[in-house]
Amino acid sequence: MLKYRYQGKFAPEKLAQDNIDRLSTGLIRPNLKILELGCANGFMTRYFREKLGCQVVSVDINPETKPEIVGDLNRPEVWQSIKKQAPFDVVFASAILEHLPQPEITLQLIKAVLKPKGELIVTLPNISHWRQRLERLLGRFEYEDFGQLDRTHLRFFNYYSAKKLIRDAGFKIKKVLLDPAGGIKYFNWLIKPWPNLYAYQICIYATKR
Repeated sequence: MLKYRYQGKFAPEKLAQDNIDRLSTGLIRPNLKILELGCANGFMTRYFREKLGCQVVSVDINPETKPEIVGDLNRPEVWQSIKKQAPFDVVFASAILEHLPQPEITLQLIKAVLKPKGELIVTLPNISHWRQRLERLLGRFEYEDFGQLDRTHLRFFNYYSAKKLIRDAGFKIKKVLLDPAGGIKYFNWLIKPWPNLYAYQICIYATKR
């Protein structure tokens, strides 16, 4: 899994400027109280704590990653545990919502544990990226171990439906950042004005209304 790819300390400043992990973690300010959903092996948790001085409550379904809360985000008892440590300044959900059957419900649960005007940072893959369009044109639709067609993805979003998902949940979008995953070499200038074609992954920064 891509979220487990970092070995040693996570150093976003060494990543490409448009890398999704650099974009998303770059939105976190120092000394915040963060709920991190799907912490993987904890590389972002450690970065938030050690580099930014944040208080982090991490959640993951895999006990081997040693999160503060172990469990499935689809289970009400997990949210009961989360609520005991609320409210949070930020909920950080990187590559999570696409793995859930009803992210609309999860977003309401997120909203309930945020402080007034609390912040939400979400990353999602873009199913309308140019590579996926090319694959469909060639008649291919193959699930993979990771990436946009990760076989554990239950929901699929593009640039527009991802924003609609967040807005419909009652959040106000402040910023949308794009990771082109390299884009089309020499032709980025041509497709960049069309984010639904250009973006491989999307980072949405929003606030609770």
